[in-house]
Parts: sequence; structure tokens; C-alpha cells
Amino acid sequence: MMPFLIIAALFYGYLLVVKPQVIAMLFFTITIADINFEMGGLPLNVRAIIGLTLFFRTVIAVRSENEPGFFKTLEVWLIILLTLYAVLITAFYELLTIEFVKQSALTLIAVYCGFRYYWREGNMRLLKLSLIISGFICFADLVFTYGMYGSFPVQRIYLYLLGIPSEVDEEGKFVEVINHNFYGLICGMCFVLIINEFLNLKKTNLWLLLLLPVMFLGVLMSTSRSTLLGLIVASAFLIFRELKRGEKAKRAYMLITMAAGIIFLCLLVFTTMQSFFNLSNEFLDGITMRLIDEPIAVFNKYLGLNYNAQSLDAMDWRKEAASDAFNAWLNLSFREQLFGIGFWGFVDRDLGHTKLPPHNGILFLLFDTGLLGLCIYITLIVRIARTSLRLSSNIPPLVTTLLFVLFYCIGQNGELTSSITFLFIITLIAENEHKKILQSRQHLQEPEIQLTA
Repeated sequence: MMPFLIIAALFYGYLLVVKPQVIAMLFFTITIADINFEMGGLPLNVRAIIGLTLFFRTVIAVRSENEPGFFKTLEVWLIILLTLYAVLITAFYELLTIEFVKQSALTLIAVYCGFRYYWREGNMRLLKLSLIISGFICFADLVFTYGMYGSFPVQRIYLYLLGIPSEVDEEGKFVEVINHNFYGLICGMCFVLIINEFLNLKKTNLWLLLLLPVMFLGVLMSTSRSTLLGLIVASAFLIFRELKRGEKAKRAYMLITMAAGIIFLCLLVFTTMQSFFNLSNEFLDGITMRLIDEPIAVFNKYLGLNYNAQSLDAMDWRKEAASDAFNAWLNLSFREQLFGIGFWGFVDRDLGHTKLPPHNGILFLLFDTGLLGLCIYITLIVRIARTSLRLSSNIPPLVTTLLFVLFYCIGQNGELTSSITFLFIITLIAENEHKKILQSRQHLQEPEIQLTA
């Protein structure tokens, strides 16, 4: 084992020096796919080791030509301010843990490296490849879980291959470390990005199109209603925006037809899983309720139609939980409403009386960092989205992906300020700065062209 580790360390060092972009893609992938483990009794886990070594390698690297300084954009400062502010307010209420400090530090490292490696490549290629690989990893984990265990929680292939035992409770049942919605989130982000790429590219990329049914099947297998909501909103935004543009309307109609075919194909594959994977009837009944019965019951309820009250499970409960959480926020002191009560403060005080978070991303951020933190976040999102749409003739894939995440978080928790989301936000910031430089060059060249004409 020791010789293998030495060889792996030497190879890693070689790539870090000669091909740091490969290590950057590795770091982005394990960040997006949430892969991490301890190794050889080292004080830091694998993600921290890779993140720190990549950070120091990036700091000493020569900046790309015309690359703006990392600290020269307001949006970067807003990310740093919000992250450090969350740490400070959490420490003020004595909720700060070493894990939260590590998480915040790795988030800032991901932000810095994401910005620098966008400029090194001149595009978002590394992030796109990392997301696609992460989507395949999450899809494979779902297939592995269905095939080997036939029920949730999702079991991870890399833990199985490394011989790392899964956590179990007192009854010997697997403990859910990462919620199954997460796997739908990553597959859904990949799906949305590919659709946007399809609409923007002048030539159809068949390899991209072949990924669509795989990622959508991953969404179905995760049974994540939040992901489906985000997919519907993001896809509808893209399609209706393109239908208004005559030159791309044909491709939008093609996408609608493809989407219908993908949905039919994935549902057909999904329904055959019982015999192929030997899934239990109880597990399949739970999937049917989550994906079909529950949404229909909620829809009928709000239309004033008859519905099956027994089908109103998590979706109706999350609405009630969010409502109770908002009422709890209204009962906080003005100082706590303004500045927040720290990371996980809602659960620590049991303000929802369930020992669970509010299951609403905006409320989660509101409790953590208060109105001040929420205003910083909204300012950040609005500024980068408006700038990106103003600078682009097409809808940028990162804008659509960010829109998807925002709607996904309506029924989730801390994903708005996760390392994954900030990695996409910082790449969008770098892309905006790159477009500004390109457009300024064009404006400078225009007078010269006119003089020589």
C-alpha cells in the first residue's frame, strides 16, 4: 500500500507542476460531486489537501495576459464579505465549528481557483467537464444503490471501492449522510447546462445530446421534486426566450420534441427497474408517491379540487415548515433579524420544533446571516445576471444553471451559499469580465477600421 501511495503522490506532484489545470478539474469535480475522505492518518482530508496545494500552485502562477486582478471586481468582494460575515456571526453565537471553518475556507479556495482557471483557459471548459463528470458520478451512485441495495439512502461507489464502511445507526441501518436530492441537483445542473449549450451552438453536438437522457434519468432516480421544479422553470425560460427569436425558433421546437422523447424514454426505463434491479414494492410505491401522487395532490389542493390527503407528505410538510420558520423569524429581535443568528442557528434553537432546518433556501440564508446577508446575496446575483445578459447575444449557460439552482432551493436549505453554487457564480463573474475586455477591444478597433476604409 505504501509504495502505491508514494507513486500516487509523485504523479500528483508532477501534474500539479506541469499540468495544474488537470488538478483544478479534479478539485472542481470532487467539490461538485461532494467526494471526500480521510487518508493515511493525515490531519487533512483529501479535498482539503488537493484544494490547498492547488491554491498555492495557483497563487505563484503567472497571471494570464489581460487577466484582471482577483480583488478588482465588486462581485468578488461580495462573495468574500458574505462568507467571512457568516463565519463571524456564527462565532458570535458560539456555533462555530472546525468543520464550518474548513468548509468556508475551501469555498473561498474554490472561488479563487475557479476565477483564475477560467482565465487560464479563456472559457468555462474545465468547469463544464467537471460538472459532466460529476453528473456521471452521481448517476452511477444512484444505479449502484438501486442495483445493490434497492432502497435509499444512496450508497457511494468510491466508498465501496476504497473499502470505507458506510455509517449505520444502532439498528444496523444505513445513515443518510447526503440526501438523495443532492444527486438530482447535480444531474439537473448538467441537464440544464447541456440544453443551453444545444441552443447556443451553431452546430449540433451529438455527444451533448446523448447526455440528456442519462442526466434526466438520474433526476428521476433521485426522486427529487425540487430538481424537477428547477428543470421545468429553467427549460421553460430557455425555450420561450428562444421561440421569440426567429433564427433559433426551429431549434427550440426541436428541443421541445426531444424533451418529450427523453421524458417518455426515461419513464419507460424507470418503470422497468423493478424487474431488472429487483426493487421492493415498498420502495417503488414511495417513488411513485414522490414523483406522481404528491405533486398531483398538491396541485389539486391549490386548485380547490378533490385530492388524496394521504398523498400530501413531504411537499405539503415543507410548505408548513417554511411558513412556521418565517413566523419564527418574525419573532426574533430586530438585531437578530438584521444580522442573523449564525450557521445552523435555526436548528440549534429548535425554532421549527422539529430539530430540522427550514427547508427553504432563502429562509435558511435569512436565519444564518439576517437581512444584511440576504441583501448582499441578492445584490450579487442581480448584478452578475444583469451584466451577463447585457453582454451576451445568447443566454449564457451559467445564468440558466444559476436560475435552476435558485428554484431548486425553494424546497432545500444551504445550497445557495454552497461551494458548488459559488463556483458557478465566480465563473460567471470571470466570464463577464472576459466579455467586457473583448468588447472594449472591439470598440477601440472600430475607429481604426473606419479611417482605413
